[in-house]
Amino acid sequence: MPRFFYALFCVTLLQANPMQTLKTWTKEFLNAQTKENTTLLPKASDDPAYKLEFAPYTLLYALGSVGPNSGVCLGVLFKGQLFKGFCAHGVNVVHLSKDRETLRLELLNRTPATPTTAPKETGYTLTFGLIKGTFYLTSLARLNQPPTYYSTAPTYAMGAINDALLDKLTTPPPPLAQAKVPQPTPSQSAAFAPKIQTANMGDYSLSTIYGPKEQCVEIKEYDRARGRFCLAGAGVVGFKTQGPYLELHLKPADAPAFILTFESVEGDLELKRYTQGSQVFYNQSKDDPHNTHPLPLSALTPKFLQGLKLR
Repeated sequence: MPRFFYALFCVTLLQANPMQTLKTWTKEFLNAQTKENTTLLPKASDDPAYKLEFAPYTLLYALGSVGPNSGVCLGVLFKGQLFKGFCAHGVNVVHLSKDRETLRLELLNRTPATPTTAPKETGYTLTFGLIKGTFYLTSLARLNQPPTYYSTAPTYAMGAINDALLDKLTTPPPPLAQAKVPQPTPSQSAAFAPKIQTANMGDYSLSTIYGPKEQCVEIKEYDRARGRFCLAGAGVVGFKTQGPYLELHLKPADAPAFILTFESVEGDLELKRYTQGSQVFYNQSKDDPHNTHPLPLSALTPKFLQGLKLR
């Protein structure tokens, strides 16, 4: 009987101390067998650096290391109850932040400098949105890279995240074999002399670039490249600006033109519409009426735009 009460006491204690529960999850996740080679953080359960208020929720995380192996487990505290989020290997630094209605996580593996090697930092950037009381993954990217996954649909709940999914969603597909595009003769090139455009829009400068293999619209901010939208082979590209709006027009030689419409919002360009002929692949006013998950220019890779077409 005393053992029963002791076990009941331990369970009650864990429920009363969410951070201790997270440490236990982290230790189990790393298969830590002994205390001697195991480090668990935070040392103090009430350390504010390991939590983020996202009313009425509180996000918590605990870090662990067993020898050279490290990892993290995250949980969400709601009405006094701790719900398990997910765990991931190879993480020794976590940054938590929030923006509007979006939760942002950076899961990092930071290697310090040595006398012979430079410091190194790798990892992931994840954002989550709250949909009907559940946190769902809305974007994922390798650290300091454009997103390779974006969705406003409730596809991956926080509890579904794991190492395999992170790797899968950030691994680009193998390149497709490209058909050879016939190159124009010198006389054809002379006959096709598209007009080169340049313009300024606030802090941005825009220009069209025509080459033998591709035609592009390039967007720079303070002389730093921010976006490049291209057509392979023959075609015509262009743009027009009106007030805070920018329209990019890209017309392949054998397909309808597609148009990307941006709006300048607080110094950044955000996608508002993506259309091709009569097809509308993205319309922010309908797909995201409250602009909860804005699509900045930096997110719009060819793979990402293809994902918008296929969703």
